[in-house]
Amino acid sequence: MPETPTGTVTPHGEAAELTLERRVDADAIAVWPFLTESRELGRWFGVYAGDPDSGEVVLSMTAEEGDATSAIEILDCSAPEHLAVLSTDESGSWSLEVEVVDGGPEPGSGSTIRFTQHDLPLAQLPDIATGWEWYLDRLVAALADAPMPDWDDYYPALRDAYAR
Repeated sequence: MPETPTGTVTPHGEAAELTLERRVDADAIAVWPFLTESRELGRWFGVYAGDPDSGEVVLSMTAEEGDATSAIEILDCSAPEHLAVLSTDESGSWSLEVEVVDGGPEPGSGSTIRFTQHDLPLAQLPDIATGWEWYLDRLVAALADAPMPDWDDYYPALRDAYAR
């Protein structure tokens, strides 16, 4: 059960930048499909419809209750190291970025996944940061073909920690 936030919060005015990192055994080329291919992305986050080459897709969340969908504008997709998108739904727009940094030239060196949400309203930080902690741990579990973490282990404990 996570008890301590792993995210770095950089405030600027009424908003902040949230950055979270996860170290995984997989190299960047193995991580990339879990960020960009609907089938693998669906194992931990959501599936998309549409053609990514067009620069836009519609994402349907697979771990959320109800019908959570977002329009995704792909701003940059530089395989296998950088993905930047703008996600828009009924609650507004989110600027999201993922970098995958290989651990070294040796096979099995692993990689670091660095996730950033830009311009996150400070009032929403505790809830959203908790959600990203959970989702990134789901990504780590999917990469390891391990059981998915339980949301109840994250909320409200991490939410309260981020609120402090």
